[in-house]
Amino acid sequence: MRAMSAVTSAMVLNMSKTVAVRAPRMAMGSKGRSEGSKGRRTLKDHSERSTGIEWFAGTPTKRGFFCDDQTISYPFHESTVPEWMLIVLGAGIPTICMLVGEAVFIHRSFEGEETKKFPFRQYFARVHKTVGIFVFGGFSTQCLTDIFKFTIGRLRPDFLSVCAPDYSTFNCTDAMGQYVYVTDYVCTGDHHEIRESRLSFLSGRASMSFFFMVYLALYLQTRINWRQSLVLKPFLQVLAVIVAQLTMLSRIYDNKNHGSDVLAGSVLGTIIALLVGLFVSDLFPKTLWKYDQSVGQEEATPKPDEDEERPQEMVAIDNGDDGKRNLPGMTTDM
Repeated sequence: MRAMSAVTSAMVLNMSKTVAVRAPRMAMGSKGRSEGSKGRRTLKDHSERSTGIEWFAGTPTKRGFFCDDQTISYPFHESTVPEWMLIVLGAGIPTICMLVGEAVFIHRSFEGEETKKFPFRQYFARVHKTVGIFVFGGFSTQCLTDIFKFTIGRLRPDFLSVCAPDYSTFNCTDAMGQYVYVTDYVCTGDHHEIRESRLSFLSGRASMSFFFMVYLALYLQTRINWRQSLVLKPFLQVLAVIVAQLTMLSRIYDNKNHGSDVLAGSVLGTIIALLVGLFVSDLFPKTLWKYDQSVGQEEATPKPDEDEERPQEMVAIDNGDDGKRNLPGMTTDM
């Protein structure tokens, strides 16, 4: 009996230990589930707060799609030319060229004067003006590009891959089996990538790269003017345009923009670069675009004939023995 009671007490003790061990685990499990649900609520709240901030900064137009649209069904691909490379190289190379070009321009302007020091004051004034106008043109290009992007809201070629819509929440076809235009859908992908996938038209990298490089080509046209630059200047200008073109083509290769997007972006960047370079900056003389009134008046006023200005000489003609002299145009009786 004593042995049976000892065994029973041992079993009860083991069961109590087992319950004591499982209880904390169960408590931890319930706590973990509650924390997980809390984390999901926090993530949802964070997503809503991010949406509010992006709405304040600017929300692109939400457009619908057809489920069989092959133009927005391309796979996702990382950008060959990231945004930091566009800013650092695209804006940095023209800026460095301007810093060097203005130094050479100031040095050649003061070359004939007797001075031993470099005119830093005039140099910094020139750099401030030249680079400031360049930054103004880039800012204008970016503003116009964003206006097109957020107003039109065209879907990128990889939109369906980035959005990953929940097809269980809508129907792609109607009762007749025809594909319908879906406007009420929910994306399950990354929120930031989804927002970017609605900003296809027009291409920002195309517009900014063409502005940077075309403006650089205009700047080189006015600053590289020595005799040895017969081939160097056009080579650098063509190279700048090629860099912009490669950046534009990379957007099609990366499934980020349609062909019309990059074409429109390149046209916008080129137009702004020409307008800023020709009419805002002082790279080209303004007399090329203004009519010279003085030259026009000189060409319009006829010059008097030299024969009319010369006074007529009255020459007497000796007619012979009678000693009479006649003036030109007078007749004499013979």
